[in-house]
Amino acid sequence: MKKELLLATTIAGMTLGATSAGAVTASTAGHNKVGIKDVDKDSNSATTGTMDEDQQASFSVSLEETLDSGTKISTSFDIADENSNAIDPGGITLTFTDGSSLDLIEAGHAAYSYEAAVPGASGEQGVTAATSNAAKTGIDGVSGNNGIGFEWASEADALGVDGLSFGFSMSAGDESNTTSSANSDSSTSGGVSYATTTGDTTVTLGAGFVEGSDNNSNTAVDLSVWNIGAVAVNGDFTVGAGMGNGSYSADQGDIDAAAGAAVDVSEWEAVEAGLTYVSGDLTFTASYSQATAKDYQAGTTIASTEKEDESESTSMSLDYAVATGVTTTIGYTNVDNSREGTKQSATSGSSWYIGTKLSF
Repeated sequence: MKKELLLATTIAGMTLGATSAGAVTASTAGHNKVGIKDVDKDSNSATTGTMDEDQQASFSVSLEETLDSGTKISTSFDIADENSNAIDPGGITLTFTDGSSLDLIEAGHAAYSYEAAVPGASGEQGVTAATSNAAKTGIDGVSGNNGIGFEWASEADALGVDGLSFGFSMSAGDESNTTSSANSDSSTSGGVSYATTTGDTTVTLGAGFVEGSDNNSNTAVDLSVWNIGAVAVNGDFTVGAGMGNGSYSADQGDIDAAAGAAVDVSEWEAVEAGLTYVSGDLTFTASYSQATAKDYQAGTTIASTEKEDESESTSMSLDYAVATGVTTTIGYTNVDNSREGTKQSATSGSSWYIGTKLSF
């Protein structure tokens, strides 16, 4: 598969005309966030309450040029990405003259390129969930993409329909078999978005699916998830909601699994909702997310008495645009996690954040 993708990429470059009228154009972007984060967990331990500085920075470089054929070729790399200082190169994007595009290498899932952009509170507040909790939050919380792949995206107003766009992606690798992890081996994904305006309100609908397999011969559940959602914008007010559903396999960490064994996860469901109101330089956002799932040792049959893992959070934030590129944020989140019906106090609690972000 690797050889076929390499051959296809080479042929595409020859067909498009791999000559350029001039040097590649480079641009830079980045930000620095400086703030304070406080976490108060529900457990009784030495780490129940913490307050620390929160400093995160990013710096990225984008490269692009237009070929003689009119097709734009672009890529980028991160010199620093918030908490990571390692250089992270991206893949290649070809943008064609009709507005459609093709991402090669680390292309991602088309399902999540078209999902409904449900408002979510900003800020760095949060309480980290336990790895044994299979209830992944967010309608895009489950993925399984191999870096060797592509994503094709249609032009805007595709097929002559105003507001319609869609895409398709595939990935494939040759991952070695293992019993303790469930790394993605291949996946197929599709997504669609449609926007329509009635009066002063614009409604955008988004939906997508992901199907995939992993490199663990013991797992009995393949990756199979879908999401659907809607967002409505009326002037300064935005409201949205979405849901995701499906099953997947995951790395070891489940307390019900044998030592070194992966897990199967079924009946995963996630919902999220949010609203945003803009008043001058102030933006208020409130959001809610909830997820449930059942996990069990890979390759076994789920017990009829298996209870759900659950994760639930409510968040609010207030952003103040101090100046162009400068935003101060105050955020608050309350999190409640449970493992098979038993509350996980060490990963439940509240958190607040206040900080300023400078972007260029």
